[in-house]
Amino acid sequence: MEKSFAITPWKYALFTTCILISGFNILFFSCGVVTWGSAASVYGGYSAALCGALIFAVSFLGIYVALKESYRFSNYYIMFSIFTIVVLTTYFFIFSSMKTQLLLNFDERIKRLFGEKSTQNDTMQPIHSLFRCCGLDGPQDYLGKEDGGALPASCCHGFDCTVTSHMFEEGCVIKAAQSLQFQAELNYYAAIVILALEFLSLLFAYFMGKARKLLKIKDDEAPINED
Repeated sequence: MEKSFAITPWKYALFTTCILISGFNILFFSCGVVTWGSAASVYGGYSAALCGALIFAVSFLGIYVALKESYRFSNYYIMFSIFTIVVLTTYFFIFSSMKTQLLLNFDERIKRLFGEKSTQNDTMQPIHSLFRCCGLDGPQDYLGKEDGGALPASCCHGFDCTVTSHMFEEGCVIKAAQSLQFQAELNYYAAIVILALEFLSLLFAYFMGKARKLLKIKDDEAPINED
């Protein structure tokens, strides 16, 4: 019984799993916020951010539980992990059902912002800067037009268009859309990995807590000088 429920293996398994959850959550958090935000979905961005913050909080609790080797806190971790799994599962299904629509909304947003641009108001600046692209199809969308063929500063690295090599040569319709689709896929698969790791961490926390409880019972019953 002692060997079957030794604390050390479950402790380090829980610790490692929580570290992995935190690592994948960085991808989930950042890609989720960018995907929803780029599609102009404010509430979706907040949902991804809050979900990511919850995952970070629970994973840090798991690390604390592993280091403290506490039966009581392992139960707290299990309860909060179950809540996190429910929240993340809900987010996952909502995101899965809306992913295609978000990409379409982003495509429409790019075209709308490009149509609203003017020499005084560079409405494409957030898209140019975030995805390192220029115009819809490329810099030619700005050259030779009524603005005298001048590129907006946001079409160049460091907002410096005096150097040709600083110019973003790809159009946003292709590059930005592909980049956002890639980030949406990262958010999607990161959620799957985190869910799998959360289930594993539940198992590890349960056995670590059980091992701790059995050890406490044994220590209470055994004489002080007994090996």
